[in-house]
Amino acid sequence: MDFPIVELVDDDLASEWLLEHFHPKGLNCPHCGTSVKEARDFRETKTSKLVVHRCLNCEGIYNLYSGTAFQHKQLSPAQVVLLLRGVCKGESSASIGREISITRQTVTSIRRELHQNAEAIQPTTPLADKVTETDEMFQNAGEKSDPHLDPSDPPRRRANKRKGHGTYENDRPPVVGTIGRESGQVRLRVVHHTDQDTLEAHVHQFTTSCAQVYTDEWSGYNHLIRPHATVCHGQREWARDDDGDGILEVHTNTTEGMWTTVRNFLRTFRGVHKKFLSGYIAICEFRVNLKRINPLFISQLVARTHSYLEPAYFALSITDNHNF
Repeated sequence: MDFPIVELVDDDLASEWLLEHFHPKGLNCPHCGTSVKEARDFRETKTSKLVVHRCLNCEGIYNLYSGTAFQHKQLSPAQVVLLLRGVCKGESSASIGREISITRQTVTSIRRELHQNAEAIQPTTPLADKVTETDEMFQNAGEKSDPHLDPSDPPRRRANKRKGHGTYENDRPPVVGTIGRESGQVRLRVVHHTDQDTLEAHVHQFTTSCAQVYTDEWSGYNHLIRPHATVCHGQREWARDDDGDGILEVHTNTTEGMWTTVRNFLRTFRGVHKKFLSGYIAICEFRVNLKRINPLFISQLVARTHSYLEPAYFALSITDNHNF
């Protein structure tokens, strides 16, 4: 059930929100970097009702959307806020489009740019946790909406249940995830295969050298250069107490819970093209890690260039964030 909500959002308040979140360091001329204080109001855009500024230094013109994924988009501030909200919360493009009165194609094109940005700013640093878990999920994802004219290359079947570990080529691309038990922070990446080199590289990148790593019995984890223990799902073993303290510490149940979150997030879209899957996974990772959005994250998510990226938004406390 769709609820038309764009009429209930005040454009002036939405503009203030966008100014804070799109330009947390203040609105500057995208051409020369001069502050908006050194500009004059040039005109007002016809549809979005944004003030267009002319820089007194370089004579360049710009507005609130300049330098972002919404540049040249004829959307009101209220529509932009609600579109961002829908993308970050994992709503379908069709649903977002109907609720804010724009086409699904427009939402999809903006969503893909936002997803690319989300991939670009995914953290590459290791988790600080002393105890971590790593596991893989195999997501059914084919070539949705692509024509399949070659009889030898049919479209993916629904409920693809091919035996064995999935691969990108057989339309079950693997998602490798590492989660810290203390912090609950995650690192999710779409890969083509779950071979030893891929899994070792993932674990070594996203865990510290002294971190305890728990995995299942898959042989790709056998040569990790980490304190490592496995639980054997093939023998119906789900948790084990190795140190005799009465606590079943050897398990991957935390990652299994994480996969439930990921699958629920993806289920809304009723199928995702495998070449776009990594963007959806990136947004899902930020949903888990940030809980609430903040201005620095939004400014990087919508930016047209990422030469200035700062990973500092991960250090922001929960009190510095704002509800969507």
